[in-house]
Amino acid sequence: MTLQTLHFWEIIFDVTQICLGGLILLFLILNRIKFKQLILRVPSDGHAQNVNKEFVVEAVRQQTELAFNHIVATIEKERQTLNAYYHQRDTQMAPAILTAVTPTAPKQHSSAETSEPDPASAIYGEIERLADQGLSLSDISEQLNVPQGEVDLVLKLKHLNTQSVEKKSHPPA
Repeated sequence: MTLQTLHFWEIIFDVTQICLGGLILLFLILNRIKFKQLILRVPSDGHAQNVNKEFVVEAVRQQTELAFNHIVATIEKERQTLNAYYHQRDTQMAPAILTAVTPTAPKQHSSAETSEPDPASAIYGEIERLADQGLSLSDISEQLNVPQGEVDLVLKLKHLNTQSVEKKSHPPA
């Protein structure tokens, strides 16, 4: 008995699906007919069609111009942000170094050597000077506003350099 009931409901669902499929097909056919009728309608005046084309062309031109202006404005804003960032980075790179390093007597340079001193060399020299005074990595890092990893690297390179110099000055016998 239950098997017959399940079979009956399966038939009802199949019929319902077929009816819904037919309705969808009928709806698509009617829409296609309406679309064809709309396309076949020719405007009585050719001038109306030209006005529509001109309107569309002008709208597209305006939208393109707006998009282009927005892109240019965004690029300019990003350029200003980057310039401000680089200017800020240069002034905040190591303020303690700029105040702690005293200017030395100007050296006589040839015309080929007249360039600004390397700021990295000044920072690394200051790191070595503070390490020679006995400051810890974290103290040097905080004082110079330089990452601890960079301070550690500079000190390791200095240590390797001094070992290399000692080996060259005292060759193995």
